[in-house]
Amino acid sequence: MGIIGNIRKHSWIAVIIVGIAIIAFIIGDLTKNRSQEAFAKLDGDEVTYDYFNSRVMQREEDYNMRGNSNYSFKESVWQEILQERLLDKEMNALGVTVTDAEVSDMYVGRFIHPSLQQQFTNRQTGQYDRQGISNYVRQIEEMPDTMMAKVQWLKYQEQVREDRQRNKYIAMLQNGMYMPKAIAEKIAEMSTKQSDVRVAGMLYSQNSDVQVELTDADYQKYFDTHKKELNRDVFRMDNREQREVAYAVFTAQPSQNDIAELESEISSWWGEMQQMDEGAVIDFVNMHGGYDSMFVSSDVFATPLDSIIKGSHAGSEIAPMVVPSLTRDGYNRYTYGEYVMGKVLKTEMRPDSLRISLILIPSQNYHQSVTRTPEQAAHLRDSAMASIKAGMPFEAAVAAFSIDTTNRGDQDWQIDGAFGILNEDIVHHNVGDVFDKELPNNAGYFIVKVTGKSANKMKYRVALAQKVITPSTDTEKDVRDRANQFASQFSTCQAMIEGAQSQNVQMRSALLISMSDSLTGFSNTRDAVRWAFNEKNKVGAVSGEIYNSDYSYIVVGLREVYVPNQLTLDQVRPLIENSVRLEKLGEQLVAKAEEAANGSSDINAIAAKLNTTIDTVTGVTFGGYLGRNGMEPKATSAIAAKSDTGIIGPIQGANGVYVISVDSNSQAETVDTESIRQRYENAGMNGLNYLINVLQSRIKIVDNRLMYL
Repeated sequence: MGIIGNIRKHSWIAVIIVGIAIIAFIIGDLTKNRSQEAFAKLDGDEVTYDYFNSRVMQREEDYNMRGNSNYSFKESVWQEILQERLLDKEMNALGVTVTDAEVSDMYVGRFIHPSLQQQFTNRQTGQYDRQGISNYVRQIEEMPDTMMAKVQWLKYQEQVREDRQRNKYIAMLQNGMYMPKAIAEKIAEMSTKQSDVRVAGMLYSQNSDVQVELTDADYQKYFDTHKKELNRDVFRMDNREQREVAYAVFTAQPSQNDIAELESEISSWWGEMQQMDEGAVIDFVNMHGGYDSMFVSSDVFATPLDSIIKGSHAGSEIAPMVVPSLTRDGYNRYTYGEYVMGKVLKTEMRPDSLRISLILIPSQNYHQSVTRTPEQAAHLRDSAMASIKAGMPFEAAVAAFSIDTTNRGDQDWQIDGAFGILNEDIVHHNVGDVFDKELPNNAGYFIVKVTGKSANKMKYRVALAQKVITPSTDTEKDVRDRANQFASQFSTCQAMIEGAQSQNVQMRSALLISMSDSLTGFSNTRDAVRWAFNEKNKVGAVSGEIYNSDYSYIVVGLREVYVPNQLTLDQVRPLIENSVRLEKLGEQLVAKAEEAANGSSDINAIAAKLNTTIDTVTGVTFGGYLGRNGMEPKATSAIAAKSDTGIIGPIQGANGVYVISVDSNSQAETVDTESIRQRYENAGMNGLNYLINVLQSRIKIVDNRLMYL
């Protein structure tokens, strides 16, 4: 008892110890290095978060996105990794490799890689320049491993190797597509026969008034028979879980008071702008989310700005107006438009597009891998300019002096404004002119040859101040309060849907995957997607949180969860109801036709009993049309298989039920067996479009991405 009493006396110590242990556990869980945990597993093969993130950053760099990618972009990177792992696994198992000799052959041999063919083809002769690529590779090999050009080349070289390896694998699969000769000959034999027939058809569309009572057994029968097709159609063969959500949308719109306050502010802005000189206008525009453009054509701007700017002169004012968006390709996500006002600063006749060739001579201030001093760079620039003036072809000068000889210095066509610090010099030089330009901070020199310009047209430099029309904070708060009040009324998704109908609240639905960027129609709603895929939330749950997108507030309910290869009848019942009805209708029409055709060989009598007309169709062939009844493979196959004349059917087809009288048979033109084989083999090759989906369905995927993204 003394020991127990002592423990009770000091129980607060135990509480503190337990509390510290819990906190330490939590902190440890938060701070441990998760970067190497299994972001996902593909048949036990781990994909770490570090690896995935490095691939994302690499792709962002390729597309110049610099960390601004969304979840859809990251999903595409995941699909790249998935495809690579799946194909690598298959190719390794089959021993599909690419040797160094094969890689070399893609540079200077018989089988030049298409991307190299494009870059190193002489534009004058149209011939691939093997010497040019050899010189380029030799220059690359002499560079330090840290040089960006060499890093990019080695990366490209690996991509070429991987591309060749996959092409070999795909070619192997294509060559494995084979139509047996005996089957092709049988199809050819059946295809040479043509028949004249009379058809007593009962089309489903003309018998929609027939009473069809559907039972659970009917649904179950159809579901059991078509389970694979349903799974494929619902999931599009991508083998990913999908979740259906329903969501109520409350959108804040500017009130009359909001508009009045905006108009007062705009009036004040306009009064200030009218008193400003050009420099002050530019500063004002930059302060107010405005548009101080490069020289652009008037048709860049959206209506009615385009017609106002067109024909304006320097100094013309653009009085305040409301526009849906500022530019023709702009997107105003708020949908309420925006106020714009400003001035035309300058006008000038300029080309829309420019083309140059470029020599880059960097110094050590350009990149740490460059050892050349600014003085040495200047000396090399002088030598290059002297050589060009002495008659050296510019392409030869690129090879001799430039650190980057890609495409022989050709920068292709770019829009006016795309060449940065070089742009104005290019515009004001003639085609054929060569000039040099020093890079900022003594980083080196550009030597530029102007190789092309489009025709001049009138262009404008315009300063426009903008003010997006949005609801006020008070208006937005009122809408948010309404959304919260609505959400608190319902405990199930179905109740929320019914409540929205009675209260005239906008409802939407979406089918999501775990890496969906947002709810359909609303940006910045990734958190709603995460909620929908939280395993704690069961079908029928309603989000306790209101999700905000721009000026809309959204209440989300989890309507259904679709798991690949685990579809239930209840989930697909709405999708298959019409198909089940047509199948049951067809069975009833077949029974009716069997009764009419029983013991009769007269198609006219059968048609009379069925109360239908007879279609006469001549020249019916295997795989052809059944007259106005369209493609009915079951019917045309039965006709082709019948060796004599007489009644066949009833046949339950895709569009109706048919009793057919084969009146005569004759031989059509002989069909080439080889062409039939080729047609079916090509159809098999088209199935390779689903290769990744098929390979994916054969492995176990543990997907933990929702924890990270």
